[in-house]
Amino acid sequence: MNKGFTLIEVIVAIAILAISLVAVMQLFAGGLRAGNMSRNYTLAIVHAKDKMEELSFKPVKDSGEFEDGFKWESDVQPYEALYDELNVRLEDSGLNLFKIKVKVSWGSAPNKQKSVQLVTLKAYAGEEF
Repeated sequence: MNKGFTLIEVIVAIAILAISLVAVMQLFAGGLRAGNMSRNYTLAIVHAKDKMEELSFKPVKDSGEFEDGFKWESDVQPYEALYDELNVRLEDSGLNLFKIKVKVSWGSAPNKQKSVQLVTLKAYAGEEF
């Protein structure tokens, strides 16, 4: 009586091993994609916060590109609000409220482009900022 594996048993074992390895490799690849996507969202938020802080001193409608390929665009508009927290008209206080938006986008293909948008309100004294 021969002790050992038959050719069919070896082929079945190799097929199961191959299918298992393919599944594990796909999990690793998915994890890497998720990590890269998380990294990009984090970088976009950091860029948007930096640009928002820069625009809080001198808000302008503009656009540009960061060194790492992320693109940004800003929008500044007067914000119409009747009352502030103290029930005082903003017009009577001499303050003007502006809505500042910063959008950071990335991705090479137009249909696969991702973006993050931050919005804030800023009060300025007088008509101009």
